[in-house]
Amino acid sequence: MRSSTFSVAFLGFLAFTGSALAQDYDFDWATIDHPGNAAIVSDDSWGIVNGRGRVDHTYRINRLEVTTSQWMEFVNTFSTQSNELKFFAMPTYWGATPDTSYGGPGRRWRLKNAGDAGMRPVTGITWREAAQFCNWLNNAKPTTLTAIANGAYDTSTFGENADGTYTDQSAHNPGAKFWIPTLDEWLKAVHYDPAKDGTGGWWEYPNTSDTAPIPGIPGVGETSAGYADYGIFAGFDVALGSYPNTKTPWGLLDATGGASEWTESWYNTDPPHTDRHYDGGPAGEYYCWLDNLARTGAVMPWATTNHIGLRVASIPCPNVTLGLPLFMALFGREKRHAAVGSSVRRIPRGRLGLFGSRRDQG
Repeated sequence: MRSSTFSVAFLGFLAFTGSALAQDYDFDWATIDHPGNAAIVSDDSWGIVNGRGRVDHTYRINRLEVTTSQWMEFVNTFSTQSNELKFFAMPTYWGATPDTSYGGPGRRWRLKNAGDAGMRPVTGITWREAAQFCNWLNNAKPTTLTAIANGAYDTSTFGENADGTYTDQSAHNPGAKFWIPTLDEWLKAVHYDPAKDGTGGWWEYPNTSDTAPIPGIPGVGETSAGYADYGIFAGFDVALGSYPNTKTPWGLLDATGGASEWTESWYNTDPPHTDRHYDGGPAGEYYCWLDNLARTGAVMPWATTNHIGLRVASIPCPNVTLGLPLFMALFGREKRHAAVGSSVRRIPRGRLGLFGSRRDQG
């Protein structure tokens, strides 16, 4: 009986923790720890990143940028609800195409006829659309429009002042599970190495190196950024993960190549605000200079900029192994309580206690 009771309780515990882990969806996360790392010290004339990059908390970030399949699920959830939402969060370049078999309302997308279409990067999305995507994740992907109105970011704050500055919420809600990484979080995940020089330090480029990665096709080059033969944007047809040996110290792929990536941070840290930072050299011959540690870009939060996509940040992963000692302690306490008073005392059937263990009525 004890073995059976323990098994039921343990399975219940795993079901509970499993439901929490299920909220990670299909992202592959890298954990960025070593909180309190040294900030960047740079004498570059731009001066943008000097003093940046220190992060005082542990967080996770997706090893890949948001893929076409992930964004298509998001878009189709809302673009098919009405004709007014036909162009909802539509990227400029990705691996999807309109589904001509769909008769409406709105528009439905399907993957292009290419085996890697679902893994192609998503580019040409606005910062505000990226914020809505994070809201949708926080709310467990429902179909209601309220699901994209708040969660990580309160979209009711999104607006423009008469002087051309913006009222958009500056930082994600404190309780958010998913958000657009801050510039500091992005820089640390891409350029900081806790093992460099034995004490930790910063690499100039996203390939764990002070030397720029070599542009070229997969299997020949190290990145699609700066590869002119693809043309300006044709390199976005290269699937994410196609350069597996070009990675950051934390194992992120396509921090060079793929898309440039939005960050949460404003370019001008004090109000009034105008532009949000993005970083990372995208595919194609232009903007590859963004791979350098000292270089970032910035643009208005409503702008559809052809080369910018998204990588998602998240809270640290719920750890089942950390919960097991608590489970064992609570389960053991219930068994000990039932035995108090007499070594032959029986526990009545039908009374279930914490985690399903039987409780003494005496």
